[in-house]
Amino acid sequence: MCGRYTLYHDEQDLTELFELDAFAWAPRYNIAPTQTVPIVREGPAGRQRLDARWGLVPAWVKDVSSFRALLFNARAETVGEKPAFRDAARRARCVLPASGFYEWRSEGDGKQPYYVRRRDGAPMALAGLYAERAAGEPSRSATVLTTEPNTLLAELHDRMPVILERHALARWLDREAHDVFELDDLLRPCASELLEAYPVDRAVGNARIDEARLVQRV
Repeated sequence: MCGRYTLYHDEQDLTELFELDAFAWAPRYNIAPTQTVPIVREGPAGRQRLDARWGLVPAWVKDVSSFRALLFNARAETVGEKPAFRDAARRARCVLPASGFYEWRSEGDGKQPYYVRRRDGAPMALAGLYAERAAGEPSRSATVLTTEPNTLLAELHDRMPVILERHALARWLDREAHDVFELDDLLRPCASELLEAYPVDRAVGNARIDEARLVQRV
């Protein structure tokens, strides 16, 4: 699962990873579903950074007000089959830039949040899907793909976001690759050695708190 994440890397780190001309974004330390997030996709004229609502609304939904599902995660194993995701999996793949993400584990007197990030300090590229609407809100929305956990994340949750390495971005974003099943090898858990996880302040549970202290070890 990926229910909260962060994005605070500087513009240079992000422009280099995603091969963009620019990547302006205010630092965020507690991004939650329904909030506006940046996505990166391969557009007709090259790679683009766009804004989307986190929580996919499929393009075929006519009445958004009656669509109650909050699709902020999608299981990588079934995106090619589920009606809510299969069209986006064929034609509208993207990545969501992140600095890290939070997971919770039950411990003693309640749930303890842990912050997960790359050991080398580099930003992450979370595999995602997006949808666009000609009318109505949100005009663009997105979801994060999840997979089975690696050894490290298995101690915290039974799912983890799909984290793509830089060399995999071109394949995942390729506009001509319509068979998501041929991309299955990209949708596996990353190696545990790439990540570290440590406990952080429980204040991260409040989406209205968005401060750098949330990613500090406690």
